[in-house]
Amino acid sequence: MSDKIISAPRFWVACSEWTAGLGFSELAGVNSSVEPLEYWYSDRLGNTLAKQFGRAKPAQITLKRALDTDGFAQLFAWHTMARMNNPLAKVPAVFTIMSSSGDPALSCYLENAWCSKVDLDPAQAGATSTVMIKVTIECDGITPA
Repeated sequence: MSDKIISAPRFWVACSEWTAGLGFSELAGVNSSVEPLEYWYSDRLGNTLAKQFGRAKPAQITLKRALDTDGFAQLFAWHTMARMNNPLAKVPAVFTIMSSSGDPALSCYLENAWCSKVDLDPAQAGATSTVMIKVTIECDGITPA
């Protein structure tokens, strides 16, 4: 098995409910964590501290893309469903990192994914910079494809 270095990556998210996926230009982070719990007990040898597995937090992927009408509408509709506690907001999704040649370099399945956060970068009237939209996608689990 050889290790492949991924250079000039592009990012892609596709959900089962969407007719087409969305491309992203920046991956701000992937987070998966389990909270540790401290467990104290006493025996004849004294007090002992043990760490146990605690609650698993939902895995998160944070991505950025240039703001456009169609992408914003699609992402904000998904986020709105989550805000309304609509069970249809949780969908299976695929997150793919594409290489510079456009081939999939790494893919992951996102179990019960939902759009938990939508942010627009600050913008100023008359500025020439591109306005970016940042989204956080949470899911019950990430599994390499």
